[in-house]
Amino acid sequence: MKNNYNFKKIRHSLKRSLKASSICFLFLSGVYSLVNAQAKAYSFAQSTGTFTALSGGTVLGTATANSGAASLYQVTPYDVTLPFNFNYNGTVYSSIKVSSNGYITFGTTAPGTANSTPVSSAETYSGTISAFGKSLNTIANLGGVTGDIRTDVLGTAPNREVVIQWTNFRPAYSTSSTSAYTFSFQIRLKETSNTIDMVYNSGAFAIGSTNVSGSAQIGLRGASNLDYNNRLNASTLAFTSSTPGTDNTSTQYTSTTAGAASGMPPAGFTYTWTPPACFAPTFTTNSSTTNSITANWAAPMPTPSNYDVYYSTSNTAPISTTTPTHTNISGTSITINSLAPATMYYVWVRSNCGAGNFSEWTPAYSYILTPCQPPVILTTNGATVCPSGSATLSATTEAGAYVNWYDAATGGNLVGTGNTYTTAPLASTTNYWAAASNVGTVKNVGPTTPASLGTSSNTNTAWDLLFTVNTPLLLKTVDVFSGTANQSGTIEILNGAGVLMSITPFVTTGAGNATPQIVTLNTYLPAGTYSMRRSGSAGLFRNSVGATFPYSTPELVITGTTFTSYPAYYFYFYNLSFTTGCGESSRQQVTATVDAAGCLNTSETAAKETVKAHPNPFSEIININKPELVKTAKLIDVSGKLIKTITNPESTLRLHDLSEGLYILVLEMKDGTQQNIKVIKK
Repeated sequence: MKNNYNFKKIRHSLKRSLKASSICFLFLSGVYSLVNAQAKAYSFAQSTGTFTALSGGTVLGTATANSGAASLYQVTPYDVTLPFNFNYNGTVYSSIKVSSNGYITFGTTAPGTANSTPVSSAETYSGTISAFGKSLNTIANLGGVTGDIRTDVLGTAPNREVVIQWTNFRPAYSTSSTSAYTFSFQIRLKETSNTIDMVYNSGAFAIGSTNVSGSAQIGLRGASNLDYNNRLNASTLAFTSSTPGTDNTSTQYTSTTAGAASGMPPAGFTYTWTPPACFAPTFTTNSSTTNSITANWAAPMPTPSNYDVYYSTSNTAPISTTTPTHTNISGTSITINSLAPATMYYVWVRSNCGAGNFSEWTPAYSYILTPCQPPVILTTNGATVCPSGSATLSATTEAGAYVNWYDAATGGNLVGTGNTYTTAPLASTTNYWAAASNVGTVKNVGPTTPASLGTSSNTNTAWDLLFTVNTPLLLKTVDVFSGTANQSGTIEILNGAGVLMSITPFVTTGAGNATPQIVTLNTYLPAGTYSMRRSGSAGLFRNSVGATFPYSTPELVITGTTFTSYPAYYFYFYNLSFTTGCGESSRQQVTATVDAAGCLNTSETAAKETVKAHPNPFSEIININKPELVKTAKLIDVSGKLIKTITNPESTLRLHDLSEGLYILVLEMKDGTQQNIKVIKK
């Protein structure tokens, strides 16, 4: 079965080995995780001994015909209960699933019946051991030979072996009843040591003499196809002279032709895979705030003494000599603080099993995007007016942001924009709310329709549109055009490291190449390089002429496609719309006070004095210069959460128990007004 995505490759690769459905994406909160263990850490050896065929045991399936499921072709995987617990990749299992395609898997998720690429597949089983992974079948009474799949338990505890044997299987699926070459092979799981043997028997023609050749995936895979340990030989290299695989799609080539360089494995040829003494943990869930990330993992078996953590803004993996950023983590979680907002962080973990014995770093990172941080309101000032007077309220915010004024704490109406807002004539005291925003106007980039570029066609070929984000932005919508209605598809956005940032499903309308179908994305993207692609059955219009790259705005530039042979092609995604900025802060109340009694005086009320706070930034205390004017002092964090309330404050506010960061000091005056001051705890 051919798979669609492979995160190991950057977007320019045409290999797709990770299905979008196999990962839960919490892209609105910027949290991502790849589940993985450490198949990479198994050591490898090969030898030649004796192939001891099973003659008894439990027969899982026997061929009754020479084609289709009756020849054990793509049958439902068999469930096998193990007589002892087997530790694979740091997790203990009591059962396996046996595929007719030459491999076994671990975990509750069964492999698909058509899965013939178990190492590179993105299916969500917890791991695989593949002795000869490809589309296989066997024969029924050809030349007196019939094939089966069987298991048996050999030896005595604590040194038993579970043996799974594919007996008299063809090296490639065939329906021929006039020529059939067959061979047998086994996977052996050893108690206590948890080592794995793959043992092969030489083959022969049961009938006929038509030679066959091809390749199979042979090796180990963890819970992710990023975690693999496999073998490779080309047709010009002997099967017995394989080298380590260079990709999860690496294969070993075989041929039944006499004298062929690759040949078939000889009788008793054995691969042995030995587990490490110290396994890496497995990532589970993660989370983030604007300035922190939290990574969680599950402990492997055996449980290590503690863990080391390494994190970076680069996805370059650490090696054994890399200095961890955090050491001696006793639990299975870490929170890393003082980080930048709107930034992708990559995290690796390794086990420390004591006495200088470390596991490998997790073969795949967890990647966590800290959310963008909206601007904050720094100060607010209310106003006091006579009945029927208009009040001028004011607020300040950070550079590059602006103030929105509302008539309600949530919802309500936008009544003004700017650092000041002058109300309508007021009959009574009225509250308004100020919020800081840095959202820009909506912009568009890219051609508007396929028809605008010229020749176009409805297709579903796998080519990506490439673009660069220069300023953090929210990608709001994209227009697609379809010639057939009611086809399901998805739009996927990946960053330059191949990390899937978002996946948006859609169904085609069949409106043609001139009428847009607007798909809402609402995906926040930090500055960086990206690709956008379609998947699924949906056919969309693309152009074969007329494209002239780049399509540019200062914030977002469409740079080209992965189909570089013909740069005039344009693929699928038109009229991208976006806004810059992170959004809007929580709203701060500002009061317009109507003072009828004060207006009876013959002279105007003196302007209210402003209370000042110092030092700012502060370490332990803040001093306010006129505490006699203040009724209540409140500390609010940037998310709008009330942290502390001080009634009738003195001139010194003791705030040693606060965490470092930005806060709003809200001073509620005895005269009913309110003053907000931005303060920073260092």
